[in-house]
Amino acid sequence: MKMESDEYKTTGLEAVVKYLGAFMALAYIGIGAMFIARAETVFNVPGQYAVPLGILLIVYGLFRGYKVYQRYFQK
Repeated sequence: MKMESDEYKTTGLEAVVKYLGAFMALAYIGIGAMFIARAETVFNVPGQYAVPLGILLIVYGLFRGYKVYQRYFQK
């Protein structure tokens, strides 16, 4: 029989996965912002491709962040 307090305990591996997922979401958002702001100088990507790619990375980072929040931080 499970106790109610056992339901909210996380193991060490779950904590690593939780914070790694949150870090990766922030990394995608940051890289997307860098693509939009300085793609030609940092990544050597033409401006016509940098803005759509940056927007796509930011949207994907927001999606990943929402999924991590929904799975690990909302109980």
